[in-house]
Amino acid sequence: MKITSLILATSLAFSSGVSVQISPVFSTPMEYRQIENDPSEIIEKYLAAVGGKEKLEKIKNVSMTALANFQGQSIEIKSISDAENQRMMQSTSVSGNVMQKTLFVGGKAQVMAMGQVQELPEEMAAMLKAQTYVFPEAYYQELGYQLSSLGSEMMDGVEVEGIQITLPNGMVTKEYYSVETGLKYKTSSDASGDITYSEYQEVDGVFYPMMMTIKNPMLPVALQTKITSLKFNQNLSDSDFQ
Repeated sequence: MKITSLILATSLAFSSGVSVQISPVFSTPMEYRQIENDPSEIIEKYLAAVGGKEKLEKIKNVSMTALANFQGQSIEIKSISDAENQRMMQSTSVSGNVMQKTLFVGGKAQVMAMGQVQELPEEMAAMLKAQTYVFPEAYYQELGYQLSSLGSEMMDGVEVEGIQITLPNGMVTKEYYSVETGLKYKTSSDASGDITYSEYQEVDGVFYPMMMTIKNPMLPVALQTKITSLKFNQNLSDSDFQ
């Protein structure tokens, strides 16, 4: 497997808020119950479960580091989301070497990889705006996303409520939330594949998933990515987004 494919898969998964739809592949059959759920209520329940709107509104930025290991190679992903100034940065390093960096600053986006810089088209830059938010789910309506219900179902033994999210450009993704806890359980899209969220931990009064299990056609096996550092409301400078 080419290391460039691995970088792309992990980067898309780590930063995935909303991306293109794919029919999810599951190791066990799923049982469906055709029950319509109000997508806005599912989102409200999720926001309450992770800490509540009052706490979330006080979070202006987040800096995080995640680690993964693939066939003996260490992968480190660093990400900064600055909602207050509408900017974000994500870098992916393999065995200590930065292989790719994505920036969104001033409404424009670029990707730096293998010594080359590529300016992203306006449509793709607009998609990255959601990643400037620490909890983009609270801003789906503001971003112009259309939500529809996928009903309730059993997924890997967990009862979930699903919503389908359609972006202004027509791209679609699916999100699934635990009926019991209200927390996000899984997302599914063409770009990032299936991502399962687990090991939620409380940080500064907010619950965040510290483990993501990624299943993607570009990855021969599921990849576990663990967040090792998560910090809110840091003092950021322009140099953090260069």
